[in-house]
Amino acid sequence: MPAGDPGELALVLHTHLPELRGHGVWPVGEEWLFQAWGTSWLPVTRLLEELAEDGHREVLTLGVTPSVAHQLADGRVVRDLGTWLAGQMWRSEEQRWHHLMGAEVRALSSFFWRRFSGLLDYHQDVQARGGLLAVWAQLERAGVIELLGGPATHPYLPLQTDASLVDAQLTCGLEHHASWAGRAPTGLWPPELGYRPAGPVADATAEPSAVDEHGTPSLPRRGPDLPGLETHYADHGIDHVLVDAPTLVRAAGGPQRDWTARPDPPPPGVGHPDEVVHDGVFIGDSEVVAFARDLSVAYHVWSPTGGYPGAAWYRDYFATGGYGVHPSWRVTDRSLPPDAKAPYEPAAALQQADQDASHLHGVLREVLDPRPSRLVVAAYDTELFGHWWFEGVDFLGSLLRSVAGDPRLTTTTLRSRRERRPPTRRLHLPESSWGFAKGHASWVTPDTQPMWRALRDAQARARSALAGGRGSPAARDQVARELALLAASDWPFMATRGASADYARHRIEVHAAALHELCDAIEADQEDPARLAALAARDRTPADPAALVAALDPPGCSAHTSR
Repeated sequence: MPAGDPGELALVLHTHLPELRGHGVWPVGEEWLFQAWGTSWLPVTRLLEELAEDGHREVLTLGVTPSVAHQLADGRVVRDLGTWLAGQMWRSEEQRWHHLMGAEVRALSSFFWRRFSGLLDYHQDVQARGGLLAVWAQLERAGVIELLGGPATHPYLPLQTDASLVDAQLTCGLEHHASWAGRAPTGLWPPELGYRPAGPVADATAEPSAVDEHGTPSLPRRGPDLPGLETHYADHGIDHVLVDAPTLVRAAGGPQRDWTARPDPPPPGVGHPDEVVHDGVFIGDSEVVAFARDLSVAYHVWSPTGGYPGAAWYRDYFATGGYGVHPSWRVTDRSLPPDAKAPYEPAAALQQADQDASHLHGVLREVLDPRPSRLVVAAYDTELFGHWWFEGVDFLGSLLRSVAGDPRLTTTTLRSRRERRPPTRRLHLPESSWGFAKGHASWVTPDTQPMWRALRDAQARARSALAGGRGSPAARDQVARELALLAASDWPFMATRGASADYARHRIEVHAAALHELCDAIEADQEDPARLAALAARDRTPADPAALVAALDPPGCSAHTSR
């Protein structure tokens, strides 16, 4: 056994959904929120509390975006989640008596009833203690987790052309985080793990000069040189962020490759560029540290081409069975259509989760045993665990407990790692993301060009309409909110990689229309208080858009008036 300190696992979860309140219920709107909240965020939190009670500390790093935090604090949505969980219990009863289902599927009704009954009880307990935000804040104060912040509405920062709006997004998001967490975060999950160095910004509204075989566009760069994103982060007190592995590997001299394939860890001590992921690096000349997820480990769990959730015994997310039943079939064989799947067997699925956790534990030992005191970052969307992967929370619990019992491994938060072992290396990072091919291909396509044009037009219109302090404070605030919501990275991603392109286009149209309507009223000095109140009731994020308003109409640029 090698001498030295144990290897460290930094598990990082990203808790994000766009603002969905008031924008439809099913299948994409608030139903999506309830699925993520009820089947991922609640059970993951329950696991963290169980681990805390058992004395575990520095378990993982939890990113929580402001859009999620706003929705978790909404009393109406809290009540509706309780109704949704009770509805899942009712669905279990429907399944019990469903005359079109076989006996094995009907027999699963008790399993699902117990599961959702327990989640409803836990939801009510959490709310009695102040809600999920309060519980997360308490877990951070106890040293169990680190909380990461984010910009207000999760914009794709590499393609944002206005530096003042980037700062305003960060100000709004980080101040809101501090209001519920009790402290400002020092770490941040950049939306889509996007990074941009200093220089002019690629124009997402322009025709690309070329598109490579992966769909990555070569875009013209226009406008002034802007600071690298690390400068914005440092100005807001952020000293560590996440990037994807290829960002650091390419910065260290590694070649372009097929990033959808899981790489093998290189032999230690030979200077391979992939070794860069086993510690943080300072970005350029800044004091901001970039940590990168290790794809050789992370891709065992989830990757563009596979991962544990595809195992035969796990519940199949897509085999729904129609109305009146829970998804009650297992993966069986990924080549089979949904109606040919075998019925789900919970005990066998749990055994599979334990086996996969044991396998990943072994992978961690293989990677870190030859690298004492080095780091593996495994980063995922929180929704993977419990929602997309039904047994994912059980897998997490098994993995974290087994790592805690291994003297050669330990868990850490990113903040703890940075404080205890500051990096010694500096790198200038390339423009990048964690999207397909690790560039802009997941956000910039011919189909999304109208979205980017709508955003650019809305920015110009908002600046023009608000110039000189025009508009009532309420109208100015709402223009800023609509613009911020229009900038969410979710919409172009859903149009290119998701299954809800129509919903994404609708949301762009809705926010753009609201912004132009408000600007028309401001410019004509004909604001309608009732209409303004209706828009403000629908679109409430960010709650305090003062920094965004100031970025659109900077104080001192002209004589301001108020009405």
